[in-house]
Amino acid sequence: MPFDARDDKKVVIYRPYITTKDGRKIWATWYGKRAFRIVLDPTSNTNI
Repeated sequence: MPFDARDDKKVVIYRPYITTKDGRKIWATWYGKRAFRIVLDPTSNTNI
């Protein structure tokens, strides 16, 4: 999984798909992209 850490607070990951709450996958290629950019904030208490 590619990481892009520009500063100490936020981490950016790139994924080729996103899974919705009901379990379906949304692929980035459907939107003309190679991957979705997802920003993670380590100060939040949510788990992926």
